Amino acid sequence: MRRRTSRLGFPVKVMVRDDLKSNDARRAANMPHLKVSLEYVDKILDHLAKHHISMYRMSSDLAPYATHPGMSHFHGMVSESKVELAALGEKARRLDIRLSFHPSQYVVLNSPDPDLVSKSVWDLSSQAEMLDLMGLGPEAVLVIHVGGAYGDIPASRQRWVDTWHTLPEPVRRRLVLEHDDLRFSAADVLWIHEKTGVRIIFDH
Repeated sequence: MRRRTSRLGFPVKVMVRDDLKSNDARRAANMPHLKVSLEYVDKILDHLAKHHISMYRMSSDLAPYATHPGMSHFHGMVSESKVELAALGEKARRLDIRLSFHPSQYVVLNSPDPDLVSKSVWDLSSQAEMLDLMGLGPEAVLVIHVGGAYGDIPASRQRWVDTWHTLPEPVRRRLVLEHDDLRFSAADVLWIHEKTGVRIIFDH
């Protein structure tokens, strides 16, 4: 296989195909499931391969309600989908398509609210578990931003560093940190990298 020097990709929604859904978006009463989402992504992989697109950011809602604190009946769907996750991962590897997640803006590791941090870690753990069950390599990442500034950027950066040391190993292994254009610059992200070793990405 020839070595790629660059990859073309896009996030979540396939704009040119209304028939290709990115995730099972049914309401909770209709019992949506990760297995349905994976069937949708399987078809997206075929579309990507046909058009020589080799990167795809999956929906952060791929496993609907899997970490909803008030809906425990959805919490087991990732473990219930081991076979389907493994099959999708094998197909992505065979097609040489790099998969990733970019968790939602509600995932905030530097919040002063410990409950929000705990829920954020749960979300990241669930997505890291999916990538692990897909059998994907270290290039399959969870890309997040630093979070909120809360009126004190140095203190907010330090809280991120403090949270890093409490993260489960699968999350630390998959996590990639990206700067943003409002609160935390590339220099801020580099500072955090120097304190933690977290991988960083530059958004040009």
